[in-house]
Amino acid sequence: MQWYDNTVSALEPGKTYTRSALMDCMKKDNPSLSRNSFQWAVGSMVQSGKLVRTGFDEYELPGDLQRPIYSPDYTDSAKALMEQIAEKYPFSQFTVFETSLMNEFLNHLIAQNTIFIQVEKETSVFVFRFLQEEGNQNLMYKPTKKDFNLYWSKDSIIVTDMVSESPLLQDSPHSISLEKMLVDMYCDKLISSTFSKAEYASVVEQATSKYMVERPKLLRYARRRNKEAEIEVFFNEAK
Repeated sequence: MQWYDNTVSALEPGKTYTRSALMDCMKKDNPSLSRNSFQWAVGSMVQSGKLVRTGFDEYELPGDLQRPIYSPDYTDSAKALMEQIAEKYPFSQFTVFETSLMNEFLNHLIAQNTIFIQVEKETSVFVFRFLQEEGNQNLMYKPTKKDFNLYWSKDSIIVTDMVSESPLLQDSPHSISLEKMLVDMYCDKLISSTFSKAEYASVVEQATSKYMVERPKLLRYARRRNKEAEIEVFFNEAK
């Protein structure tokens, strides 16, 4: 048992605590608590799962049922592309997103799939040319929204640059994380054109109720795409 467990047992389920509020709670049992000891304690509580960080300077007790981590269910076509690229460019960062993944959260389902391959900027054109040489059809490289709408066809493959600081999965670096998926659905001009933006609030609500979403990670990426304030509103409403 750690010395901070008394603080954990005194916290209220469902209530959000700031770092300042947590420090006040800890000082009730440890009046001489130093800032270094406090920071270590908060980090330990989060790492051990006794406390969950839900946003900037926001902490809560974990729920009774821990929500699972999202794992994308890719089509065979997407899996094959992933394997092709990973074998040819084993040291290149890339993620694969396909519009059929959104159907889990949409009311109006997407019938025709589109595969988006987001590759680090220095390598994206080489990946595109490689996929051409491999005989893949319906390929587009960094199309404008106008060109995407004009030349799109069933099972199109779109190769674009990956936005820097994208949240990647350590265990499966080419699979899209839920945090990145939710931000890209709102920010990416091509992806957002494939579904009704009026459904986005419902998408956020369903995703956060069903899966674990790391809000700090998601909001950092949203900030990188200059949409942090807009996206945070949806997550605050879904909370």
